[in-house]
Amino acid sequence: MEKQTNKFKYAQLERFKESIELEHLKRKTIIVNILMIAFALCLTYFLFRDEVEPRKIYPAIIMLVIIIIINWVFASLEFDLYSNLKLAMYITIMGVFSTTLLLVLTFMTPSIFTLLFFAYAVASVYQDNKSMMLSSLSLMITGTILILKNPSMFSLVGNTSPQIFYVLVFLIVFVMLLTLSSYILIKRKTFFYNQIASIKESEIRNILLAEEMASLKSKHQIDVNEYFTSLKTFSDHLSEKIGIENVFSRKIDILKDLQIKKPIELLDKYKDYNLEELEALNLMELKVNEKMMILAEKASKSNDIIVSRKEIFSEAQFKSFAHYYDSTYTKIISFAVFYTLLKLDKQYLKGLEDEEIKDILYNSEFFYKIDRSIIDVYLNNNDVFNTIVDDYMKGGM
Repeated sequence: MEKQTNKFKYAQLERFKESIELEHLKRKTIIVNILMIAFALCLTYFLFRDEVEPRKIYPAIIMLVIIIIINWVFASLEFDLYSNLKLAMYITIMGVFSTTLLLVLTFMTPSIFTLLFFAYAVASVYQDNKSMMLSSLSLMITGTILILKNPSMFSLVGNTSPQIFYVLVFLIVFVMLLTLSSYILIKRKTFFYNQIASIKESEIRNILLAEEMASLKSKHQIDVNEYFTSLKTFSDHLSEKIGIENVFSRKIDILKDLQIKKPIELLDKYKDYNLEELEALNLMELKVNEKMMILAEKASKSNDIIVSRKEIFSEAQFKSFAHYYDSTYTKIISFAVFYTLLKLDKQYLKGLEDEEIKDILYNSEFFYKIDRSIIDVYLNNNDVFNTIVDDYMKGGM
């Protein structure tokens, strides 16, 4: 029996979290581009005002249009959309601050200074750590350049030197407060993303655990060839019953071939399918993704479920023997009850022997759902747990 000593990590957690964040990033990109368009329209309005020279406005409008086009191009690239939108985000932040700095240096009025905070507000929509640091640094640099380049703008009295110092101190404190508030919001957002991703991860791993337990107990593994043969036979009878051509047959053949070949290797064999369609079918294969089995298991458990209230962040959704708020005493009692149930004979399931239980605890997902200290207690006091079982069998409990 091989002992697992490595610390468990959710291998799929980042992918789940990335998919959640991608959906929000799409919406944030749309919001930012709407703000950019509104900003460009405001600048366009000043082109028709006599007090503003058009040549001073054109460069900023052109820069905004370029940023909007870059966002549109990156958002239209389906391949690795998450990375594309992230790159567009950083380009947008640098572009917005560059545009506002250009306007500030062009007009040099106290009112134009507020554009820097507009740029910071646009960047804060993304709620990203790197974008936060980039926008805070940009705000600090552009504000410092403006203060040092034209100190008279902030002068209230004839002596400008003390005024510059006070304004710089105010800018530093203000940027630090903005950064701190953004950091708190980002940490809160990250917490919710992690919780949602963890719940999704736990759901899948609990389904896989049940499948793994069944395989360990029955010593039976799924026969892929037999599965697809039965599936094809079923589809033949189904199509005949409803009086249509078997439209599933070819896709079943593709799924069967995908067990041993990659999608790109099947393009020549299935010329009526493109690579994108084959990759979509590949997500339904059995051995690696297991999406079909997970979907079937989840569907079988979804009947007659009544949700009285939303508890999407409750750890009670997926119970284990490693709740952080439980005492060691509670964990031992819970494990003792669990161990006793495994040893007992049920109507349709025979009880497990000691070696079978140890094998399951070490070589299944239960290894990661039980507090390691409890497993050590079990290994060092195996006789005690057997005494508890014997005592229960004799009616002592």
